[in-house]
Amino acid sequence: MFKLKSISGFIALALVLSGMSSLSLADEQPKALSPADLLDKLSSPNSTKPKPSFDAKEFADTGSQNPAAIQAGPFFIYPTLGIAVGRDSNVARTSRNEISSTAALISPSLVADLASNGDRYIFGYKGKFTRYADSKENDSDSNELQFQADNTYSSRLSSLLLANLLYAEDAQGTTDSGSTSPDRYRSLGIKGLVAYGAVEATGRIEIEAGAQNKRYSNNESITRFFDQDSLSAAARFFYRVAPKTSLIFEGRAQNFDYVVNPSLQNSKEYRLYTGLKWDMDDSFMGTVKVGMLNKRYDDSVKGSFNKFSYEALLRFTPLTYSSFEISALRTPSESTGSGNFLLDDVLNAQWNHSWSSYLSSRTYLTYVNSDYSGVNRSDDTYITGLAVDYKLTRWLKTGAEFRYEKRNSNITTQDYQRNLFMVNLSGSL
Repeated sequence: MFKLKSISGFIALALVLSGMSSLSLADEQPKALSPADLLDKLSSPNSTKPKPSFDAKEFADTGSQNPAAIQAGPFFIYPTLGIAVGRDSNVARTSRNEISSTAALISPSLVADLASNGDRYIFGYKGKFTRYADSKENDSDSNELQFQADNTYSSRLSSLLLANLLYAEDAQGTTDSGSTSPDRYRSLGIKGLVAYGAVEATGRIEIEAGAQNKRYSNNESITRFFDQDSLSAAARFFYRVAPKTSLIFEGRAQNFDYVVNPSLQNSKEYRLYTGLKWDMDDSFMGTVKVGMLNKRYDDSVKGSFNKFSYEALLRFTPLTYSSFEISALRTPSESTGSGNFLLDDVLNAQWNHSWSSYLSSRTYLTYVNSDYSGVNRSDDTYITGLAVDYKLTRWLKTGAEFRYEKRNSNITTQDYQRNLFMVNLSGSL
């Protein structure tokens, strides 16, 4: 798919973000994210964080087309294929000498779902293969494998395991590497979560740990400085103060370990939050957290930084066929060639509406302010768009999407504007 500036990821309210493709196959109305997944779905405009392209569990829950499954023994298998053709007015996201090109995308996927005695195991694959008619150096391929295991041991104890292998690229303009072709990488990640406490209990605890390994495979004179490993851990305590309202106390830590120049680039991040979680009924859910984040480098010259931080995710569903999503957060992101790190303030809003059983729309607006630590640079990035889907049959649908991107920076050579238009056709069994 065409790759967008990685401004926030694919809440589908930010389908355009997080370095994901700028032309994407339209999906059904997206589900609201859990607070634990928020940082995985929202990242910075210039982040080296891997950008997962799909959620195998959500796909198996709803299906991009509501597909009929193939039953193979205990597995239910969902295959789909998408084709999209569109026009990108600024492929390389440059302030001048823009390259405009027609492009085509093929996006196959395959998800296998196994449910057994209250446990669930999901295996997923998705590919994205984009070809530009007038900018072949920006052609891109993406292949992703996912595994998810959701286990329930008792009414109080459960666990979730997520594993991801991703071969993808950072498109031109999505990082500060300055490369003249997409930077290809391989990312391997695993995350586990254990929860203790019944759903209706007064108190509930979550413990989480994860690891990520990322390696670039081309443009190595630049990208070798971005190869990194990271370890993360988190603990959350939920205290119910009302039938549908809980207090949250959360602590998170993450360690970044670079392959090249570790003494200069290695750092640790710590976050402490408190907030509220609401799950009032089908019409409203949300989480709001505020606290402090600390980023400290092994290099004493770079020192440490303390900032007020926040995370919020709200979803309103006033009608069964219409929903509004709002998310906001402040988060640091690793540098990709400019400054020590970025501090991003991200705001997303999206309206999903089904006009009939076969016609639906998605309207979204995203704003990101990125302040660079260590250099005099600040960016404001805006993305807005409208997507319309039309179901031809249960298993086949078509759609169209228009997006507009604009980045304003105090460094004028980093400014750009971009228009994207796509039409797509996607089908399943």
